[in-house]
Amino acid sequence: MRGLSVVTVCMNRREHLLPSAAAVAAWPWHDEHLVVDWSSAEPLRRDDLPADPRLRLLRVEGERRWNPSRAYNFALAQATGDWLIRMDADCWPTAAFDPPTLLAGAAVWVGTGGEGRYGQFLMARERFAAIGGFNEVMRGWGFEDKDLRARLEIQAGVPLGLLPAAAIGVIEHSDEERMGQVRAGAGQALRRNLGLATMRSSRLGNRLLAAHCPWGALSSVSRYRQEAPDRWRLEPGSLPRPAAETADEIDHARRMAFWSCFLAIPEVFLEELPIKLVPHSRQGRWDVRWWHRLWWHSGRRVLQLPVWLLSLGRGRLEGLRRPADS
Repeated sequence: MRGLSVVTVCMNRREHLLPSAAAVAAWPWHDEHLVVDWSSAEPLRRDDLPADPRLRLLRVEGERRWNPSRAYNFALAQATGDWLIRMDADCWPTAAFDPPTLLAGAAVWVGTGGEGRYGQFLMARERFAAIGGFNEVMRGWGFEDKDLRARLEIQAGVPLGLLPAAAIGVIEHSDEERMGQVRAGAGQALRRNLGLATMRSSRLGNRLLAAHCPWGALSSVSRYRQEAPDRWRLEPGSLPRPAAETADEIDHARRMAFWSCFLAIPEVFLEELPIKLVPHSRQGRWDVRWWHRLWWHSGRRVLQLPVWLLSLGRGRLEGLRRPADS
């Protein structure tokens, strides 16, 4: 087969990248492993990565938040192979990932099996380019992989093969880590709920952007200026943006999704609160203040009590029902 590039983008996930890059280096099928450092606070150093001559490290400067659509479009464009494999910083291809066998059965293979495997793929560069790559109007984490799959199947009519779960190794990580937050420890339910609310809000916003701003081969992508042999930066004014009215509508939906999940207050009541109490995010970060924490530990738990009682009663009812059914 022609040149095969494994492409990985990392932003502040060094603890995941180091073991996964070592696993990729032990995999025999690829000609290149391109790693792109998406403005990590602590820049990745080539000396920290495996001494594999196939591994190449680039860095994009000046990015303030994670954007997998833009990050992977940039990275995949910089790869040299005719065949492209996306592997996130917490993933690697295993011995069960056998490209010659796979490509004899389908033109595009996508991950399956949960635990971070869903977004990974193997496909020809021309297939990826034909649909314009990932939708760069999206912001933050979530739904860019589902949108890509849908456009491959619906726009391009490409049948998708499903990679077996055993073909992709994964480092387990939490919702908080996916959203760039500190992993919650034992007894830190508030932190776990914060990660969940952030994830749901981001995923909903991108789902709406996919509907409002359909993407394709003719869409204008971000442009980057090369500042050094391995350093790049976004060109000002090149970032694709939705129309102002659409952006406002989706920002509102994100705000409602986050606070309704985090505070357990239905949206119909959130609408009545002053926006200062339930504000918009700032660059993807939600300003959780002391009064939000106070409500979370008091009012939210009171609201949760009837749900807990109903779930307890359901268990007892099911226990009573079984002898009658038998």
